[in-house]
Amino acid sequence: MNIYIKFCFVLASFCLLVSFSGCGKPPQEKSSAAKAYDPKTDPLVNPASLLEPVPEDKSKIEDGETLILQLDGSPNTLHPLFLSSLVESTVSGTLFTGLFTFDKDMNWMVNDELVEDYQENENLTEITVKMKKGFTWQDGHPLTVHDIVYSWQQILDPAVPCQTQKPSVEPIEECIALDDYTIKFIQSKPLATARWNLLFPIIPKHLFEKEKKNNPDLKTGDYFNKWSRHPVGNGPYKIVEWKENDKVVVERWEDYKGFKPYFKQIIFKIIPDTNITLLSFEKEDIDVVRKLTSQQFAKETNTESFKKVGYKAWGTQWAFSYIGWNMDGSNPFFNDKKVRLAMTHALNIPLILEKIAYNLSSQSLGVYHEDSWMYNPDVKPFPFDLKIAGQLLDEAGWAIDPTDGWRYKTINGEKVLFKFTLTMPQGSQTSPKIAAIFQEDLKLIGVQMDTRVLEWATYMEKSRKHEFQAGIAAWGTGADPDTGWNLWRTDQYKTGRNYGGYSNPEIDKLFEEGRAEFDFEKRKKIYQKIHKILYEDQPYIWISNPPILSAINKRIRGVQFSPRGIFSFDPSFYGWWVMKGQAKYAVMQKP
Repeated sequence: MNIYIKFCFVLASFCLLVSFSGCGKPPQEKSSAAKAYDPKTDPLVNPASLLEPVPEDKSKIEDGETLILQLDGSPNTLHPLFLSSLVESTVSGTLFTGLFTFDKDMNWMVNDELVEDYQENENLTEITVKMKKGFTWQDGHPLTVHDIVYSWQQILDPAVPCQTQKPSVEPIEECIALDDYTIKFIQSKPLATARWNLLFPIIPKHLFEKEKKNNPDLKTGDYFNKWSRHPVGNGPYKIVEWKENDKVVVERWEDYKGFKPYFKQIIFKIIPDTNITLLSFEKEDIDVVRKLTSQQFAKETNTESFKKVGYKAWGTQWAFSYIGWNMDGSNPFFNDKKVRLAMTHALNIPLILEKIAYNLSSQSLGVYHEDSWMYNPDVKPFPFDLKIAGQLLDEAGWAIDPTDGWRYKTINGEKVLFKFTLTMPQGSQTSPKIAAIFQEDLKLIGVQMDTRVLEWATYMEKSRKHEFQAGIAAWGTGADPDTGWNLWRTDQYKTGRNYGGYSNPEIDKLFEEGRAEFDFEKRKKIYQKIHKILYEDQPYIWISNPPILSAINKRIRGVQFSPRGIFSFDPSFYGWWVMKGQAKYAVMQKP
């Protein structure tokens, strides 16, 4: 089966998830109440038909069906250079394709749909690719390597603020069109990440260059604003409708020269509320809920209305939920490591896992999942201990005022109250519950915490501008640990996604070393060291590792699992299919 590139998911480093629900492996100790549910014994979990591969006889497949997927929030853009969340990447990824991709096991692959020949030298400093002829943009203009060269140039242009793309593309020093369909990539330094660096998005040169002079950022102005909502892609789907805060509709592009996916149309319905999402699924208004809450997965899907229409998908993914701190000095609290450690000791993660995650989860021990090759087994959790938390705050100079019981510190001659705001994206049932537990325990040690719920687009904008004190959300995983480059390096505060302003010269250096190391065992040790240092520094409180907790309509087959969930890899929902005669929405299609 041919494959599609998912460049946006790789180059966006980790994918920011709108909210989070449950978590990965169960902890060893469980409450008696939680033991009542075990996904391994649930007949609705991972049935054989859900995982059934595509049959050799394609006449058995319904080719006029619609797939209705749910999104937690509305995309800000579909412009491939400016994607910053899973919401945006999921939709935009249907519209664009490129030279390379990766599979469910995170294996880098050449996209054999577009690539006729691939050559690389021993140390990966020179890579030459010959494209197949006949592929076009959706307006009919030929797709050539000149589009690739132009895209590389624009990503590196300081005027173009594509912060998720630059770190991976910067090592490519030359991108040369040898002819219309042959391209050479030159990276002067031998890098273990050289192949991954080539997974940058491709934009149509003929449409962008004519407006570049008027809007050098390729983002602002009427022309690019319109293009961001209705882009001209080169992938298997084209956009036909975007209704704000309601839905985005893409339709199979029948002139696409490569493999055509089995669903003729995909409707992305925007439903932020998890309760409404489950109701919509049971009414068959949507086909897939990518992430159920733990409560929904364990308790609320055992109803007759759910059993009638759906199955549950359950598996491991390398995501983590967290509370992140702004450490850039804009607040007087969190650039102090002792304060951050105090916050970690004050968050009752065992209670959260039991009462909120229904023991479908294990405590996250940092940036890398325990099933990943980068994980450091020497990392041990910081225990929930309010006494230790209080002592750390005392040492940091935040003393309790006996007159009111709150903590204060004198800064530049002014008495400052330890009071901060935790922001969270709209739509999560879990985040407010975690915040409520945290808030009550912080009161016991003299710290005031307010909460603020923001619409997803606003939450992301505040994060990018560093206009927050603390935020709660979740990240998915990158395909290679180098994708953490734009989360943790000091130089990524302004241009990347180091939203909290974390800075550690040793981490900066280790990421450099990780890129350059070809020996797997040595490279593994580098990222294990990164893992340990980050966990000790606690720029985040790592809370839990959400597993795959999805709901999928019974007629859908061909689902695969990845450390990235059920989306965001090849083939993802391009490999899903419906048996002939079981179509439900084919009537929705145009004749």
